[in-house]
Amino acid sequence: MRLTRYPLRQQGYGCLSIVGGRDARRGAWPWMVYLEMRFRGGSVNKFGGSLISDQWVMTTGFYIQEDLVLERSFARVGELSLKEPSGKVIKLKRLVEHPDYNGRENNIALVQLQEAVRFSDTVAPVVLPSPREFFSANAECWVTGWGKVSEYQALGGKQTLQEVQLSLVDEATCLQILPYKTPNELCAGEVERRFVQVGILISRWSCGHKGDAELYTRVYDYLQFIQDTIMEGRHEIGKQLFKSAVPEF
Repeated sequence: MRLTRYPLRQQGYGCLSIVGGRDARRGAWPWMVYLEMRFRGGSVNKFGGSLISDQWVMTTGFYIQEDLVLERSFARVGELSLKEPSGKVIKLKRLVEHPDYNGRENNIALVQLQEAVRFSDTVAPVVLPSPREFFSANAECWVTGWGKVSEYQALGGKQTLQEVQLSLVDEATCLQILPYKTPNELCAGEVERRFVQVGILISRWSCGHKGDAELYTRVYDYLQFIQDTIMEGRHEIGKQLFKSAVPEF
């Protein structure tokens, strides 16, 4: 496995970045999704997420606000370079934050797409961690995203998806660097020969300083939330289909 991080710049909450990265090749990270959220008043938040099924994207929670204009927001799947669009644009159906999200803890959210995507070499879901998988300190990780390449420099050129390799930070060191870390977060994993998403970037205090540790939501702690949300969505679809199939008298 490798850790997947997916930030773009997020206005109003600090800055998220991919420092020291390189252009990714097409199809290397088929679960990466570009998300563009539009709000009343004209503001736009651009960031990324990970495809976890044919209709659900996993991301962080603090982007979701009450003034979001859902019908004007969208996702792009199968995307590589933002300046040379080649992916599919899909409208958003709904956003679900973790019920215990308080602006800091339980920082995870799920985005449901209006339609299911078709899997291919460039569009595929990421694997979520299982109980038997253990990620040791210094495990090889990968961070991906379209974020800033330094504190004051946005991703330029074609704005191609970036990838950078880093190591998982052990718990003791993480707490020394970031004492506000909670148990369901990790600081920055390698299992067999497949990619597993273990974290979602949530740190808003590091702004592109190379070598800084950052906090991630520990995905494994929220597998039940993910499963319940997706199942609830399928149940709602089933009810709608049943209702449309029942003749009116």
